[in-house]
Amino acid sequence: MSDLVRDLVRDLVRDVLERADEREWTLQGLGMLRTYIDREKTLRLHVWDSRYAVPGVSEMHTHPWDMVSHVISGSVTNVRWWPVLRGQGHRYDSSFFLRQTIVCGEGGGLEGEPGLAELYPAVTERIWRGEQYRQAADEIHVSEPEDGAVTLVRRVFGSDRDRAYVFWPEGGEWVSAEPRPATPEEVESIVFRALARWS
Repeated sequence: MSDLVRDLVRDLVRDVLERADEREWTLQGLGMLRTYIDREKTLRLHVWDSRYAVPGVSEMHTHPWDMVSHVISGSVTNVRWWPVLRGQGHRYDSSFFLRQTIVCGEGGGLEGEPGLAELYPAVTERIWRGEQYRQAADEIHVSEPEDGAVTLVRRVFGSDRDRAYVFWPEGGEWVSAEPRPATPEEVESIVFRALARWS
């Protein structure tokens, strides 16, 4: 992305935030306020604020779609987890997690029964304002955006737009991040914080 295009996208996103009351927003349990930019729902704007995360929420997941995430403001730390393969042996930094299919979005939830997965944190990356990162649908990850970070995600859908996997520590409980409509007060609070940290 050229500097000119990057600046243009940044200006357009700021305009959306400054007129946030004109849009429909949902609040996901990860502490993510979100709205769709296009009718096809391939472009989604995220505004991050940990004050609104569900306590103990299960953060590790995959997606039903490939994505490119553009960091418009702030920064994001993204940790990609890889499975320990048969014959690879136990890795010193691996842990056991329960893995289960989830139907994503409002009204979704767990599907089927959980299985066991041994995973290790393979790649940790910090993505700064003006940078982007790509992620395949089946990549297991945990995103840790700083409060006030704003990201614009372009989604590329596969054959199943609704199902992914969630993971949580063995012996623990899954805690849903299901989105819900955001209140005007939540939108105002989260967007105010993001704009205050914009530069």
